[in-house]
Amino acid sequence: MWDEEYDLRRQAKQDFRRLAIALILQEALLVLTAYSIQDVLVQYHWWRDPSLSTDAMYDILMNSGLDMIAASLVGLAVVLILLGRRLRRTERGERMRIPQFLLAIVALNGIQLLSMLVTIPIENFVESLGYSLEQATEISTGASVTVSMFVYSIVIAPLVEELIFRGAVQRWLLPWGRGFALFASAALFGLMHTNLVQLPVAIGCGLLLGYIAQRYSLRASILVHAANNLSVELISLLPDEWDAVWMAYSIMMLLSAAYLLYWCLTRRREMVEWCRGEGFPVTRWFLTSIPVLVLLAIYIVRTLQSAVPV
Repeated sequence: MWDEEYDLRRQAKQDFRRLAIALILQEALLVLTAYSIQDVLVQYHWWRDPSLSTDAMYDILMNSGLDMIAASLVGLAVVLILLGRRLRRTERGERMRIPQFLLAIVALNGIQLLSMLVTIPIENFVESLGYSLEQATEISTGASVTVSMFVYSIVIAPLVEELIFRGAVQRWLLPWGRGFALFASAALFGLMHTNLVQLPVAIGCGLLLGYIAQRYSLRASILVHAANNLSVELISLLPDEWDAVWMAYSIMMLLSAAYLLYWCLTRRREMVEWCRGEGFPVTRWFLTSIPVLVLLAIYIVRTLQSAVPV
């Protein structure tokens, strides 16, 4: 038994090390590519209009999706090269039908509302320390104002994020337990956003999308993710004066949250059984891997940087 556990631990450590290295390289190349393209955009726009202020240039860069599109694709290529050999699914999942697809969208809306129970205390705590999450909130909730950012939001981001975190990462961890793979990939997905405001909702959405990818297919999780992002974009376009529409939307969000809670409570035993592992301490092995700790440190530091001094 001891020899078996030793061999499994060694194999797990190798898997976790390779995973962490892949995500560290992905993060480094993503940042490097994004900053390189931003520098090119800055030079281009100042060449066209030397009178542009720093604030105006910042707005241009924030509203351009070109840097994130290119950076995301570069990061995806790195992850697929290092982890892609487990991307192909061996067993066939269930087929997601339209009612299940719509219920998944409803559940994502419920997660967004319930995450406020965590986000609001985080914002209050950060403000008590003399920092602000206003910029982080704007980034996480602002609507796309350019075609490139809109394309990134509803096409590139869902495709790349699902391929990386529900595809490569989750399936890379799947041999060590469905529950472990689900929760670990969701946590990494949340931290990857490097935004304290987005962290709770991203982890919650990561859990649901991970469940969809495992039970149904990666294609299903991509479509649900894209549909959710599209709905967020469309809702953000509604005028503030449409009180009746906003009231209806608020009621829908409350009903979505209630449905999600009901679903979880009525299926809690099934969920616990579904997530049950093989009895080996894979979480401890994961959290004692040096490359994993380095990756988590990078994510956490970048996430904390989303809080800026007042």
